[in-house]
Amino acid sequence: MRLEIIIPDNTRQDVKSKLANLTERLSAHPELVEEIHFSGDNEDATIQRMFTPALLEEIDAADSEIDTGAFFTAEQLDEHFKRKTAEWEMQHQR
Repeated sequence: MRLEIIIPDNTRQDVKSKLANLTERLSAHPELVEEIHFSGDNEDATIQRMFTPALLEEIDAADSEIDTGAFFTAEQLDEHFKRKTAEWEMQHQR
């Protein structure tokens, strides 16, 4: 069986070298592919689980508030973070 890897022309040389090395190793020892962990489907599922209906409602509500002009001014935001920073520093003093 023959597999072909096609990489874009603009791929960095160091990446091309790694792919060539990987291809040679897998050709000599195909069982090594079992040690490669692909995160694709699992990672996507993990991210999707984070977006619960409650979180999506919260995001939609915040989006609606922004659309109606209900948001902090730059000055209010600065003051908010100054207060949060001061609170955090008080709680974490050594």
